[in-house]
Amino acid sequence: MQYAFIALAIALFGQAVANPIVGSEAEATVPASFPISDLTFGAIHTGTTLSQGGIHTDSAQQEFPASILLCRATNCVSCTSFDLSTAPLNECLTPNPIFSFVSVAIVQSSNEGLPFETTVGTPGCSELLQIPTVNECFNINNGGSEPFETFALLT
Repeated sequence: MQYAFIALAIALFGQAVANPIVGSEAEATVPASFPISDLTFGAIHTGTTLSQGGIHTDSAQQEFPASILLCRATNCVSCTSFDLSTAPLNECLTPNPIFSFVSVAIVQSSNEGLPFETTVGTPGCSELLQIPTVNECFNINNGGSEPFETFALLT
């Protein structure tokens, strides 16, 4: 019985620990043409991150290159870029070094959208907020409970 409890505790703890991921600040700029919107908890979750035009039916979808920009200032200023093609799916990811961010954008040159849900979250991914579209800057707000410090790509 004790061993089952210990195994369960280790499994749950392993799910809550965020994996570090290193970003790049060299190319972390948002094009001036990107619209800027506010995003708060309670947004609709569709299961995918869409292009601004919705779902594209092109048989040769070009999901990558795509990067998520996590920004220390509103309106996607002072950002660090993370390549989504190398990020693992279904894991809580923490920037290394850890920093809080208040705006986010997914930059994708093809504007096709992504086949997975792209989310940002509070420490340990305890609360997640879906980024609904690519090529748009979102000022994010979770009601002030905890800072945004993580992200996850969910299938």
